[in-house]
Amino acid sequence: MKRHRDESVAFSAVFGLPAEMGMRMAADALSLSLSTAYKRARNGEFPCPVRRIGRRYVVRMADLMRTLGIQDVRVHYDDFETGARIARARSDTWY
Repeated sequence: MKRHRDESVAFSAVFGLPAEMGMRMAADALSLSLSTAYKRARNGEFPCPVRRIGRRYVVRMADLMRTLGIQDVRVHYDDFETGARIARARSDTWY
């Protein structure tokens, strides 16, 4: 039996989301002020794991999505095509 390669892509990749982000973007996503975000990161109390790279704090997109309750599910290419077809049909009939 021949195995087919996985014809899917992660949800985050569909929208071109970065693999990781700086503290400002993570704080905005979590509705925290930047100073509160830095304070929580320093104290180990940030809502999701952070890494320190030099003087910067970095948050992985997967960790932030998990904290926000967003699943980074695999999406199949057939679903893209079907969704695009449905969206086109709706935009043609909407006034």
